[in-house]
Amino acid sequence: MSSGDEAAPVRKPLSRICRLFLAPLAGFLSLSGTAPLAHAVPGPSRPLVRDAAAAPLFITGLRGTRNIKQQINVYSRGNVTPLWSWVPPGDEPGLSCLRESYGVTEAKWAANGTRIAAIVGNGVVVVSYPEGDILFGACNNTNMHSVEMLPGNRIAVADTGSSAAGGVWVYSMDRRIATEPIQRVGGLPSSHGLLWDETAKVLWAVGTNRWPQQGSDTPDVHGLLVAYRYDPAAAQPLSQQAVHTMRKSPALPEWPGWYDGPHDIAPVPGQRELLVTTDLTVFVFDIDRGAFAGASDTYLKGFGSHVRERDDAGQPLSGMKSIGLSPTDGIIYAQPSWKADFANTVGFATEGRRRPGFMPGGSLYKARWFRETPGWPTAR
Repeated sequence: MSSGDEAAPVRKPLSRICRLFLAPLAGFLSLSGTAPLAHAVPGPSRPLVRDAAAAPLFITGLRGTRNIKQQINVYSRGNVTPLWSWVPPGDEPGLSCLRESYGVTEAKWAANGTRIAAIVGNGVVVVSYPEGDILFGACNNTNMHSVEMLPGNRIAVADTGSSAAGGVWVYSMDRRIATEPIQRVGGLPSSHGLLWDETAKVLWAVGTNRWPQQGSDTPDVHGLLVAYRYDPAAAQPLSQQAVHTMRKSPALPEWPGWYDGPHDIAPVPGQRELLVTTDLTVFVFDIDRGAFAGASDTYLKGFGSHVRERDDAGQPLSGMKSIGLSPTDGIIYAQPSWKADFANTVGFATEGRRRPGFMPGGSLYKARWFRETPGWPTAR
């Protein structure tokens, strides 16, 4: 649902410290062969012993079925058994929406690792970590693809609506169960990703200028990266600060009848840069310069997808529902098969070569490192 500026600017050189800091990210994925896959069977809920795993941790949500309840799992890389699992309760008053659909379209580290924020079924939840208690929940019964905690005990949800009213909803977490948001900010249809920026005190969001489905009279579609100024003391805390428009979106060979558009935002460790994934590719956004560039020339140079159809189509960076960077462990990403919405593999890449992927025993929408990103502290 988006792309980059028509002319990609030359990236500013990194300082020596930054080059050393980001060295493990350089090169990424070798194109030689298919990496082996680890398999896991979803396990029961149990607390995580935080010091038990030296390997990096990551989090993903598994989609439910008629026979299997959806769940959120934290894994230690290289260990097929979840270190921590959470299944939404079926009898929580006011939160029956968590079981009304099977998806888990977001699950992420929040509040410096003391909480997990997630989109489960038709609702949003904040769960204490590692205790697993529901600290906040709301049923909004709309299409949601991301969530982000905000300072001042508030939380934002990406409402992936098709009308001009689609955008970002803000809830107060003063009550454990919320019935209505305190603010709805429209003007961003197909909103898919959210990220809190503590340095600038803004909430970043990605979506499109109009619903990206094609029609005989469809105007031009552009991906949008929007910065919302945030005032934690205001009754209506979000106000639009800046809109960064991507180039005209091309049609999607993978999905006839649709245009390219954004899916996720991820911070670059130690840099004032963002990665923005779209249906077709991944872009780097330089915040200070307000400019987009191709990630295939920088952080994702040489990337080869584990999904063969995407490589064969010349679109190895296409379809990424989520992406994350670590200064020590490289990339984590979720990329479904061609013409699929959910993946069955968590992908990894580091130090110039593809790492073994991980199959958690169910379908997933996003996967993220379970840690704080240097330079990008989560809201407290």
